[in-house]
Amino acid sequence: MGKLKQNAVALSLGIAVAALSLLCLIFVAIFPLETVVKVANSFMHGLDVSGVAVKNITLAGSITGIIGSFLIGWFVGLVFAGAYNRLSGKA
Repeated sequence: MGKLKQNAVALSLGIAVAALSLLCLIFVAIFPLETVVKVANSFMHGLDVSGVAVKNITLAGSITGIIGSFLIGWFVGLVFAGAYNRLSGKA
C-alpha cells in the first residue's frame, strides 16, 4: 500500500463522522426519548444515560454538533494518515 494522502483521509473521515452525527440527530428527532435512551444504553455497556438524555433539539445545536463531529473526524483522519505514513516508512 502506498503513501496515504493526509488531506483525503482527513476529509473522508470528517465527512463519515458528520454523516453519522446527522443520522443520530435524525434518530433522536424521530423516536421517543425512551427508545433513544434504550439504544444509547445498549451502546454504553453498563452506563445509564437516562439521567442526562434530553430532547430539546435546536438548529444551532444541531449545526454545531455536526460541524464539531466533522472537525473531530478530520483531525483523527489527519493524525491517522500522518502516523501511518511515518510508521510505514512512506513519509
